[in-house]
Amino acid sequence: MRGKIMVTIKDVATEAGVGVGTASRALSGKGSVSPETKKRIEQAAKKLGFVPNQQARNLKKQSTGCIAVLCPTIYHPFFSKMALHIEDEIYALGDRMVVVSSQDNLRKEKIILEMIKQRRVDGIVFITHYDHGDIDPDLPIVSVDRHLGAGIPYVTSNNYEISRAAVERLIAGGSRKIGCVCGETAVESETRHRYEAYLDTMSENGLPARLYKPQFRHGEEMDVMRKFFEMYPDVDGIFAGSDMLANAAYHVASERGMNVPQDLQIIGFDGVLREWKGRPIFTTVEQDIPALAREAVRLLMKRIRREEVPSRVEVPARIVEGETTR
Repeated sequence: MRGKIMVTIKDVATEAGVGVGTASRALSGKGSVSPETKKRIEQAAKKLGFVPNQQARNLKKQSTGCIAVLCPTIYHPFFSKMALHIEDEIYALGDRMVVVSSQDNLRKEKIILEMIKQRRVDGIVFITHYDHGDIDPDLPIVSVDRHLGAGIPYVTSNNYEISRAAVERLIAGGSRKIGCVCGETAVESETRHRYEAYLDTMSENGLPARLYKPQFRHGEEMDVMRKFFEMYPDVDGIFAGSDMLANAAYHVASERGMNVPQDLQIIGFDGVLREWKGRPIFTTVEQDIPALAREAVRLLMKRIRREEVPSRVEVPARIVEGETTR
């Protein structure tokens, strides 16, 4: 390293024949530098073995350069896909991400809240099934679907409108004994609009409701669906609150000798199973997860900078047709 303890940004600038500011902009990706100059600076940095001192940068910015994503479990494809797209957005900003899967453990979630209070992370995208009481609204936190308290913004889909459309789709396909299975959360969540829309749509069509909304852990979907079919064995249509519940409904229906969609129509929610190319291909409400992640990160960065943000951002979802409806 040219006889020095560490190669500095000044060494890189000298090697490339540019000013220190230009070298800094080129290597940080912030600011305008011509492609030719940027390439020359990168070649100089590579030749000298320059390693950016991220810790020094963070101290200067009074920032850790790290964002936490807290979700109930990575086991569920919705949460894993959300984390994937949030990481893409954070990486593009030059920051790092740490994912914490709480495994529905309230204590683990409280530890993450302490991390942000101690400034060990810059901010949190928070997805929880628990009610944490009054969270300090000044903390840089953004939620997905959940209402964490006044002053903490959240991103969500148009749950009510799209769920009404899903139930109407089942009715249009000939189902009349339609059930709805959604997980209940201890914290107020926008996901409740899925079963509220179901109840309203059934009532408006003069049809009896078959609603089951237990609290359960991810991975217990088959048990939940077996219980539902015991309660409502005559069901001929199901609006499920997630694709995992829809998948469980299909398998339990098969266990009971029912054919999908001839005997039973199924519509899921999330749109996370279609890319796996499994069978059947579910008719489902497809949430725009990349857009939800993008909006969550955008709001969080504004919160970190202490800028004003809206309390709620809605991203439209859509129904995509598959093989489980008529």
